[in-house]
Amino acid sequence: MTRMSRRSLLLSATAFGVAGLALPQLGHAESSAVPAPAGPGDNGLAPSGDRFGVGIYNTQQVADELRYIEENIQPQGETGSRRILITGSTAGLGQLAAAYLLRRGHRVVAHARNAQRAADVRRDLPGLESVVIGDLLNLDETRALASQINELGAFDIIIHNSGEYGLPNAEILNANSLSPYLLTCLVDAPREVLVYLTSDLHRGGNLKLDEIRGEGTNVNYNDSKLHMAVLATAIARRHSALRVNAVAPGWVPTVMGFHNGPYAPDDLRAGYMTQVWLAEGTDPASRITGRYLFHQKEDSVHADVYDEAAQDALLAAFAERTGVSLG
Repeated sequence: MTRMSRRSLLLSATAFGVAGLALPQLGHAESSAVPAPAGPGDNGLAPSGDRFGVGIYNTQQVADELRYIEENIQPQGETGSRRILITGSTAGLGQLAAAYLLRRGHRVVAHARNAQRAADVRRDLPGLESVVIGDLLNLDETRALASQINELGAFDIIIHNSGEYGLPNAEILNANSLSPYLLTCLVDAPREVLVYLTSDLHRGGNLKLDEIRGEGTNVNYNDSKLHMAVLATAIARRHSALRVNAVAPGWVPTVMGFHNGPYAPDDLRAGYMTQVWLAEGTDPASRITGRYLFHQKEDSVHADVYDEAAQDALLAAFAERTGVSLG
């Protein structure tokens, strides 16, 4: 049986009226005895729920995978250690990538949307170098977040993992399109690698350049993921010294993945391992740039992704909308 695409399953869910199903019943993660050190911006908040936040910000599947990483992944030693920033890393795929790279001995800075989630991730992933805080739904917070990141000094790798689904279009536009663009422009470029998380649903999107330039908000999830794929290839073309790629992780059993009901047919581990593979760069095949990848392999794309005129037009529209140009 061939693997059904996320798009076809979503259409099936809509047809049968199951899109409104509640999140499946989630189990409870074990409590952790590891204390969470207070960090800048935490305001002394206690972490919420049990460790890994099952039923709050993670599914049981994600919590089980986080435990697998703790119990099975070994450090690679001092050689090859990188300094890595991952946005949206307090839950789901971002937290899994952060946990794996931490266990491998890399220095990882997490990103949380607010102080509560910062407290949670400090408890969940002891060993983080730092946690930066800013809600990408708010462009002013995104600009302030960029300043926080730059104050920490240079990174080797930045993974733009953060994303939203199922929100009003205006919020999708800010969180999934404009904020990653602003962070790309305002944060000092990493030394080696940039990764942008996208989706196979980008194939059903449109750039909607007039909407962006005209201060509109009618940008849906599919459109925003097309923006990320095109942004990645545009940055790769302009910054040849960096390895820059777009990654579709698949439809995996995170809280976001269960948004439309209990349908998440793709492999959770494969969903974050392409990011790890690109970040570590030890496999010669991972030292590529300017590509759209699904599970470490190139996949079919929307025609705009590799179209240089479309790339330039999107950058120009983003610059007009935000008042910030790519250096």
